[in-house]
Amino acid sequence: MANEPGIELIEENKIGIRKNKRWIFELKAQISTTHAELMLLLADVEENRALLTRNFTASFTGNRAIVLDNLNDLFNSRLMMIDSLDPVTDVESNYKTMLTNSVKIDQLVSKTQLNEKLNEIIGRVQEINMMSQAVNTMVAEANEILVEQVDTMISENAQWVDGELAQRLSSATANANKQDVGANQGRLNSLISDSHIAKDEAAKISKRVSTVTDSILDSGEDILKRRDAIQADRERVFANQRRTADMIIKS
Repeated sequence: MANEPGIELIEENKIGIRKNKRWIFELKAQISTTHAELMLLLADVEENRALLTRNFTASFTGNRAIVLDNLNDLFNSRLMMIDSLDPVTDVESNYKTMLTNSVKIDQLVSKTQLNEKLNEIIGRVQEINMMSQAVNTMVAEANEILVEQVDTMISENAQWVDGELAQRLSSATANANKQDVGANQGRLNSLISDSHIAKDEAAKISKRVSTVTDSILDSGEDILKRRDAIQADRERVFANQRRTADMIIKS
């Protein structure tokens, strides 16, 4: 009879261990699923970054280059038209020079405004680069945690092989097992809570990523529409240049 409390405790531990084993199985599947979903989200985020780079290149390198050509050609046409004038009086001569200066000032104002906006763009891109560097640092830190965990486990596994594991097994008691079962249950409860939070956060991120993706795709379509309009303006610039050339010939 003296051993019955011990037997009851052993059976209690068995039940607790089986419950923990079940939660471990369920949590393993849930955590693995969340990890897979997060990796898919990361792939979507990376795809969005690639789309943003494409949009930036299309807008900044493509559309902007054509617009600048249009603008420069129009300024050059104005200067050429003014140069083709044949003033008769000093007043007309002064007007021609004044108007030339005015157009050149307009061109300088346009370039100054362009430089100001370019400075702003570069500043924002630099902020993005700094954020990217911060993300890289986070990845490196996460990797370092894994490396440290691997190093620790290598040492511990060596100790287990050298006899520590067998010694711990031979010194096990029902009371100590009960404490460890309870500790495991506490850790599992914490993991269950964390896994629910991670799942909810993943759902929120997924919704935001989907919204951002739609916005990026819409921006890409707008950039293409602007390019069509810019190219149409290019034809009008050509027409303006031809009329300017005709004006020069007539003069």
